[in-house]
Amino acid sequence: MKKVAVFSMVLGMAVLMVAGCATTAKGPSDEEQIRQRIQEGIAGLKAKNYDLFGGMVSENFSSAVVGDKNDLLDYLKNADDMGFLDELEVSLDDAVITVEGEVATVEPVDVTGSFGSLSLNFTGAKEKGAWMVTGVEPGY
Repeated sequence: MKKVAVFSMVLGMAVLMVAGCATTAKGPSDEEQIRQRIQEGIAGLKAKNYDLFGGMVSENFSSAVVGDKNDLLDYLKNADDMGFLDELEVSLDDAVITVEGEVATVEPVDVTGSFGSLSLNFTGAKEKGAWMVTGVEPGY
């Protein structure tokens, strides 16, 4: 049960990682944009700003563990109410960001907290010039 809550929290963070701005020839790379958006997403979760975080999640989001976008946001709010987002740490130290055209993966994202630890794998897509989180699954 705790791992599911942590998975949801990590999923939220992953969403941040995969989300990003449009890349220009002079601007940051897709990978840099994704890393920056992940950090913004984590900050949004810690500030309990679910509107900010939800804006980084695709309407086409789908996860076998969490469900759709609305389910994800509900899950994160519930996890927060239960204290699972307190002292949450997300590490991208071992994460590999792979971009193939308009699709990206970020894996593994290591998450630790009062629940223990787990790894998550995120997927994303560029929608209207911005990277959006499209999915999250537990890493193995």
